[in-house]
Amino acid sequence: MVDIGSDLARVFHPRSVAVVGASASFGKWGQMIFSNIVAGKFPGRIFPVNPKETSLYGLKVYPRMQDIAEEIDLAIVTTPAATVPGVLAACGEKGVKGVVLITSGFGETDQAGKQLEREIVALCRAKRIRLIGPNTMGILSPHSSLFATGTHSRPRTGEVAFVSQSGNLGNQLIHWAENQNIGISLFAGSGNEAMISCVDYLRYLEEDPRSRLITLYLENIADGRAFLETAVRVNRSKPIVVLKGGRTEAGMRAAASHTGSMGGRDAIFRAACRQAGVALVNEPLELLELSAGFSSLPLPKGNRVGIVTLGGGWGVVTADACNERGLQVPSLPDGMVAEIGRLLPDFWSRGNPVDLVGTRDLEVPLVAVESLLKWDGVDSVISLGIVGRVEMVRLLLQSTREVDPQAQPAVLDELEAMAEAYEVKYVQRIVELMERYEKPVLGVSLARSDKGVVRSVPGGKYSGVFYQSPESAVQTLASMAAYARFLER
Repeated sequence: MVDIGSDLARVFHPRSVAVVGASASFGKWGQMIFSNIVAGKFPGRIFPVNPKETSLYGLKVYPRMQDIAEEIDLAIVTTPAATVPGVLAACGEKGVKGVVLITSGFGETDQAGKQLEREIVALCRAKRIRLIGPNTMGILSPHSSLFATGTHSRPRTGEVAFVSQSGNLGNQLIHWAENQNIGISLFAGSGNEAMISCVDYLRYLEEDPRSRLITLYLENIADGRAFLETAVRVNRSKPIVVLKGGRTEAGMRAAASHTGSMGGRDAIFRAACRQAGVALVNEPLELLELSAGFSSLPLPKGNRVGIVTLGGGWGVVTADACNERGLQVPSLPDGMVAEIGRLLPDFWSRGNPVDLVGTRDLEVPLVAVESLLKWDGVDSVISLGIVGRVEMVRLLLQSTREVDPQAQPAVLDELEAMAEAYEVKYVQRIVELMERYEKPVLGVSLARSDKGVVRSVPGGKYSGVFYQSPESAVQTLASMAAYARFLER
């Protein structure tokens, strides 16, 4: 275990970056990483290193690290494994603080690879270099406009930190995060973790002011006791969400073959995480969904849920899901039934879930949500089917354009614009209500949308969050409520 201190800050927020093995050959690691850094508009100095080139993307290329006169904070190395010891020695001479070693062919291969990995770690320790990897797909640091991965996803700046022992899965999740508008503080493909372990990342992220939520994909933990002790401490101030690979015998064999790690018994790991209050998920998509909720919503103060639904069936399904996951759906007091009932037909549900019976009154959903939020009988609200109606309106308008020759295009366009404006207003009001009552509101969209799960509001303390299914919303809320109970303990 190493005491990384402030050294990782220079890795994720460097003033200068050298790319060793930078190339213009499309599809090579040196080209993918280097072009991503340049295209991502990294504001610091960029130094491509390759003895066979003189200029790349308008930048001067240096034959060797020693030929660069300026100080270098971070080196990203893509050259073959046999060249790595010499490259690291040159980095040590230059006083480089951190190295991201993309190259594979080390501990994940054979005994010779393991020995080579031990040698480069010893070299880095002697030169006081912090080594990420080897066998990694890179790092991202949106706050510093540093995008140094093989895949060119560039998620928005945010507060979710993600460390993954699988670079491939990590990059896929980062791409999904970009599509779903989830803000990222940093991503690290930790690779073989030859020098810097998941525990070290936790210790760094504990002090990182840009990170509010920590998500991990893990296949193996070298020091279980240190992980548990660190996770318990960090989790008191920043929630930790973990996806564990290698839960079965087949998964453990697969993990050993691609990162050289061998996971321990899943039951022991899960028991330790429960003790530490860590949220565990079983699928990559769950990791993303919890990231959206924890990073965008206030924590519930308890497990009582109010449900507002555009139609009855969704309310029934959501109430079942809540009960199955330890959340309560309390009955409404008579006064609230009367308050909401003034705006709905006599045949509404008169209970929780609040069935809006498909009302077209645009104010009723917000009145119902606020009525539940201000009631001290619930700690959170799930709202189903309000956001997403604009997609249904578009389909209706398209059909009308096709079959009604008397329809006025300007009128139809205006109706579509009104539906879009209402959705924007609804999200804004939901964020305002969460700020007023400090209770989370989780939405479920009526239809799929290209706007993503997270809908940010300029100047808002929180963001709107709208899942694709009731089960996703309930699972996220249950995890948030469990974390709130952990904090109380």
